[in-house]
Amino acid sequence: MPKRLLLAVADPAVAAQAADEIFSPAGYSVTQVHDIAALRASLRRGKLPDLIFIGNPLPGGDAFKLVADLKAEYPTLPIIMLAKKATTGDLLRSMQAGLVDYIGLPLEREAALSAARRGMEQKKLWEGWLKRETGRITGSLNQRLSEMEAILRQVNDGVLVVDKANRILMVNQALRQTFGLGDADFTGMSIEQAVANPTLVEALKADGDRHEVQNKAGRVFHVRVSRIPEVGTVASLHDISYLKELDRLKGDFVNTVSHDLRSPLTAILGYVELIERAGKVNSQQSEFINRVKSSVYATTTLIDDLLKLGRVEVGALDEVTPVNMKLIVVNALAAFQPQAQEKGQTLRLRKTGDLPAVLGSRTQLSQMVDNLIGNAVKYTPPGGQIRVMLREEQNQLILHVADNGPGIPLEEQGRIFERFYRASNAPSGVSGTGLGLAIVKTIVDNHRGRIWVDSKAGGGAVFTVVLPVAKEK
Repeated sequence: MPKRLLLAVADPAVAAQAADEIFSPAGYSVTQVHDIAALRASLRRGKLPDLIFIGNPLPGGDAFKLVADLKAEYPTLPIIMLAKKATTGDLLRSMQAGLVDYIGLPLEREAALSAARRGMEQKKLWEGWLKRETGRITGSLNQRLSEMEAILRQVNDGVLVVDKANRILMVNQALRQTFGLGDADFTGMSIEQAVANPTLVEALKADGDRHEVQNKAGRVFHVRVSRIPEVGTVASLHDISYLKELDRLKGDFVNTVSHDLRSPLTAILGYVELIERAGKVNSQQSEFINRVKSSVYATTTLIDDLLKLGRVEVGALDEVTPVNMKLIVVNALAAFQPQAQEKGQTLRLRKTGDLPAVLGSRTQLSQMVDNLIGNAVKYTPPGGQIRVMLREEQNQLILHVADNGPGIPLEEQGRIFERFYRASNAPSGVSGTGLGLAIVKTIVDNHRGRIWVDSKAGGGAVFTVVLPVAKEK
């Protein structure tokens, strides 16, 4: 098989003489070019030569820059430079550029053939090293990939990897068992073809990780979706069926206990009210009766809050619809206005224009706003101010509820959203179950939002809720 040689020399006569009298008789298949543009075009068109002779100077650019570019693109391609006039500087540059040889013109037969042989030997050495190094790296990568695939096959969570076009790259054994996919090879298939579960398909296309899918056996899985740049998407499925069952049992327990408590409390309240109708009572008896009523009311409120918390903690949103938050806030302010006026408080909404809707449960969002404004009215002293503001920023709706009440100590602010927790500086005469903010936090989480408080003891508090706006279809 003839060895391919690319001869790039500016003078066509010199190139033809070298090809006809030196290289062709020695068994080389010679291609001749006479400038840099032609050389690059020749490399793009056909198979790479085994060896290149480059003349210096060569029309169309700097010969040494050309060598640097070629070595960067074809590191195993041997290059020999031909120069009309060899200088010490050029010899140094040729060594730095990684040239096989640097010889002068006119070409002498033995010198040219000797340089060509060294170039071919150097090419074999470079290619051998490259092959060994590639084999070593590839072997290491293959081993790591095999280990990773073995791990993914054995994990209990289902794992699905798809490319940017939602074509399947990998399905592990757990996911196959979850959806009854058997042992078929789904590589390259669309997710719709392989898994007949619209919820999973939708989860792969959506952002975030708050997705749940159910298989035919009725088991529920939490889906976490992660985007990998230049690769695609990874979805992991974690079985949460037992958590769903616990939620159901907890809900049944709360409902049952609440019902069993509410009935005797109603009876207690009824009989207490009948005492005063049965006859005259003295002042001490009247005080005792009022204390019983107060305790019954407090316990009833606690039961109601427990029921509310139990319902919102389920996480599912009923009646999901675009919700006008401005209308909810206006209605809440109107409902609490009598209480605020009774305490001489100023309760107002900062003027705002049209705002986008929030996608969610109108009932839960109303409950959230009522709790925040109700707390502000409750804890703000007489003559105080409660300011409410709504605004849009970067596809998010932001609600601020600010008061000038007792504030919350800095060291306690991380706990105020816990169940039954009340700040240590809460006024002694203000009742509460410690569940209101826990309910608010759960509702915000259900709507993929965030909530926090800015406050200091004695300096009031500002509660901020951030909710994503409903996307336009």
